[in-house]
Amino acid sequence: MTRRDVVTAGIIAVVMVLAAVAVLFSGSAARSGLSPAEAEQPEYGPATGRPTSIQPLWTHESDGSGPPLTTKGNLVTVSADGVLVGRDAGSGEERWSYTHAGRFCAAVFYSDSLAAAFDGTSGCSDVTSLDPTTQEYESTRLSAFPETMDLTGTWKHALAFSPDRLEIWRDDLVRTVEYGAVEAPQEAGMQPRAGCTLLSADLTDERFAVSERCPGDDSVRLTLSKTVPEDNRKPEEIASDPTGADGLWVIDVAEDGVLALRNEGPAWTVEWFTSPTEHRTVHTLEGGPAVPFSRGTVSGDGDQVRWFDGGATHAFDRSTGEHSWTVGGVTGPGLTGGWTPDPEASAGGDWVLVPVPGGLALLDHETGVETRRLPTTATQDRGVTGLAQIGDILYERRAGAIHAYKLVV
Repeated sequence: MTRRDVVTAGIIAVVMVLAAVAVLFSGSAARSGLSPAEAEQPEYGPATGRPTSIQPLWTHESDGSGPPLTTKGNLVTVSADGVLVGRDAGSGEERWSYTHAGRFCAAVFYSDSLAAAFDGTSGCSDVTSLDPTTQEYESTRLSAFPETMDLTGTWKHALAFSPDRLEIWRDDLVRTVEYGAVEAPQEAGMQPRAGCTLLSADLTDERFAVSERCPGDDSVRLTLSKTVPEDNRKPEEIASDPTGADGLWVIDVAEDGVLALRNEGPAWTVEWFTSPTEHRTVHTLEGGPAVPFSRGTVSGDGDQVRWFDGGATHAFDRSTGEHSWTVGGVTGPGLTGGWTPDPEASAGGDWVLVPVPGGLALLDHETGVETRRLPTTATQDRGVTGLAQIGDILYERRAGAIHAYKLVV
């Protein structure tokens, strides 16, 4: 290497450092902050005993929808200005908080990390993950994304979804898949199709499924691809074809099939797809759902998935897609008592709590038969009621607030 090469390399290194410093001090990272707790937060395994009654504890307002955002030791509420507040599982008192410049987009807890996305220079582009037990930063990512984002995941991967594109992240926020609209010209030709509108998606650690409307197709397309392809810029498809459906929404993805809500003309059914063109009806509905399909209308555990149609909750076997039971007069998809997505944590799973007007119904997991009614004084709004659990504390999201109850065995 010549003296000129050394000088040139040094100049490049300095420029890169200065650019990084400029980004740090002018970007949103400089206007974000983590206020930690005075001590590490405890972690609780979920209580598995069937509750005989519930005791109201407290209520906190929180933005968002779907099940309350929980970690192993904290309930996380979101204030109107987008501040994430980690609260003691039992008392509800604030323990830590995280602020970030830009509008709050979405958050998910997976692989013992809390990942939160905020609006940045390119949509919901600023993502940070932190350890909610120690309140330490873990990873960040910055990439263009539309201005709306839904976050869900397995214990190992997170799925960021919008009607334009989706991404899948590892537990360190490294992207394994980008699917849909990609603006960068150097990525031209990497996507299998262009101009599609994504309707829904779900994933396992091996594959993900997308229902989408694409130019030139006469019906909704179902696409299955690998969760971890060889090249994270190029989706690796397993199968993709139009389904003949007017509407299709993915409820669940399993090793041997995809469970999906299907609409064709006046008919509404739940189908088990073994491929995009091969499926069978596992449940027939009397009409369309009373609330739009979203991930917040789906819940379940390792053996069962449940979908709430706005008036009834339908349970299905996750490995075969077979319909297990339907219960009406409810306001959400329910919670499997004692279950946790962490594969290393012990779990119950023989009972289900579903929200009903004025209380909660305790159901048998296998049959859906109600065994007990747990009354509350809560008023019900028209939204979907979401439930979550830490230890023996139950959290209920409705009407813009989260209500905490102690489960008494």
